[in-house]
Amino acid sequence: MKTIRISDVSFRALANAAEFAFKPQGRQLNDGSWLVPVDNDVLEWLQQATFPGETIDDTIQRLVNVYHKRRPD
Repeated sequence: MKTIRISDVSFRALANAAEFAFKPQGRQLNDGSWLVPVDNDVLEWLQQATFPGETIDDTIQRLVNVYHKRRPD
C-alpha cells in the first residue's frame, strides 16, 4: 500500500464519479490536499496512465474528465 497526495479538486472529482457509496479514505492536510492510500497495483496503473510532465493528480483529473464525457446518460 502506498500513499499519494492529491488536490481537493481531484478528491472531489473521484467522490462525484463514484457509482457506489463513497467512503472517504485518507487524510486532508491543512493546505486542502489529501494523502490517500492506494494499492500498489492502482499506483502502478496510474503511473502507466500518466503522460510526460503530468503529475498523478493531473492524471486523475484527466481520467475523471474522460469518464464523464463517455458516461452514458
